[in-house]
Amino acid sequence: MKKILCLVSAALFLTVCLTGCSSLKAPGKAKYMVVDLLSSGVSYTDVEPVGGWSEEYKTTKLALRRIEPGTFAMGSPEDELGRRNDETQHEVTLTRPFYIGIFEITQKQYQLITGGNPSVTEYRGDAKPVDNVSYNDIRGAQKGAQWPANNEVDEFSFFGKLRARTKLDFDLPTEAQWEYACRAGTTTALNNGTNLSNEERDYNLDKLARYHFNGGFDRDKLEARGHAFVGSYVPNFWGLYDMHGNVMEWCLDWYGKYPEGPAADPAGPETGRGRVLRGGGWAATAPAAAVPPAAPISSTPTTCTATSVSAWY
Repeated sequence: MKKILCLVSAALFLTVCLTGCSSLKAPGKAKYMVVDLLSSGVSYTDVEPVGGWSEEYKTTKLALRRIEPGTFAMGSPEDELGRRNDETQHEVTLTRPFYIGIFEITQKQYQLITGGNPSVTEYRGDAKPVDNVSYNDIRGAQKGAQWPANNEVDEFSFFGKLRARTKLDFDLPTEAQWEYACRAGTTTALNNGTNLSNEERDYNLDKLARYHFNGGFDRDKLEARGHAFVGSYVPNFWGLYDMHGNVMEWCLDWYGKYPEGPAADPAGPETGRGRVLRGGGWAATAPAAAVPPAAPISSTPTTCTATSVSAWY
């Protein structure tokens, strides 16, 4: 799996109970969390909506899935096709459950939370992932830049506004949480249990992701086509979409060297030269959209990025 990210779906860490939540299923036990962005209400359920995740869950509601604690091998084996030297495989244990977004954060959702849509004009669409957002846009350049010292965010950042509306500590996932959720129990380069067979176009990846050779670029007209509507491809075994390709996704961590031994709930290096992006994007070739690659990017880029949501307990 490769390390790369754009603002897609934000991970949400639950630290408090909603006022009056006794009438709801306990947040820590329900399979799904749903945030209504029109009313700011939060609900919990163990079943998917009748008919599946319809358009409203990609525009006016946020849908998140509970991820159970566990241990996995983070990084990639030395013989994986397209592997880079920053993918040292090591054991990671996540000791707490968390919720993570089923879809990448879309442009409509971002607009309802912040009041604006920064996405590149050519790639706009309510149910397309928001792009052209920085780590500082999402968490803030002051308090929000202090991770891993604390998980505070700036008041007027994306997460500052979402936290104020829901009274929940939404945040980005750590890189370890992102990869654990992306893998969904698999140990292969792709989260459908298959490996890459080609370093450019890969037909196993075609089922999972928008990338350069699968709709991201028109090779006849020699022009970019950009990202796809969220949920256009097959989800992983835990029902999460677009964790390969479409847009890269921000993680909390500074980019840096992986631990050499086992780690529990890693929060990333204390400092670094850029924050981690994961997941590959519509312009990427096959290896860059596989599970392990991570890329460092400045906290204030204007590149196409997305976010995902997760929640701590």
